[in-house]
Amino acid sequence: MNKIKVFPSLLAANFSDIENEIKKIQEAGADGIHLDVMDNKYVPNMSFPVEKINSFYKKISQPLDIHLMIEKPEEVIESFLEFNPVYLSFHVEACSDPKELIQKIKSKNCKAGLAVNSKIEVNSILPFIEEIDFVLVMTVNAGFGGQKFIEENINKIKELDKLRKEKNLFFEIEVDGGVNTENSKKLISAGTNIIVSGSTIFKSDSFSKTIKELKSI
Repeated sequence: MNKIKVFPSLLAANFSDIENEIKKIQEAGADGIHLDVMDNKYVPNMSFPVEKINSFYKKISQPLDIHLMIEKPEEVIESFLEFNPVYLSFHVEACSDPKELIQKIKSKNCKAGLAVNSKIEVNSILPFIEEIDFVLVMTVNAGFGGQKFIEENINKIKELDKLRKEKNLFFEIEVDGGVNTENSKKLISAGTNIIVSGSTIFKSDSFSKTIKELKSI
């Protein structure tokens, strides 16, 4: 099995002390840092505009994972690529030409991913499955932190893992939404490689202990 990675989501961090939160989470053993970018259009919320990320991204030494929950990501992609993310994902239904955008992301030596919202079927990304480096499966409805985990979405992870094996592909499966130390084991067993977790980590007494527990089977 590939190494399980945990990317804490800064959406659950203390925004008034964001640099210190980044420092603590990296020292605790995070494998990367996850940013949810929202535009109040694709989802009914706003978070991490370019100006905000610019104020702290240089403090991030671990791989940066940016999830664009925005309409027409192709129009602003260059601004986010300037942060040198290792992972960058967007929603296929929000983009006019997903294949072109995937290639643009990869041309910047960045891993390109497609995000599958809770109510969106895996079929929506199948035309691009051989082009991408990872799939981000949302196990809540995109747009808000701290939501309850939607159990049925585990089936999407199993479907993707089966497809990956049948086609001998190597894309990673990332999961975000209501992930905690109880359901993480099911996610890993289903085929998850990257776990994104916000509240479970940032509200815990020990960041390092929680990260280790999220990785355990």
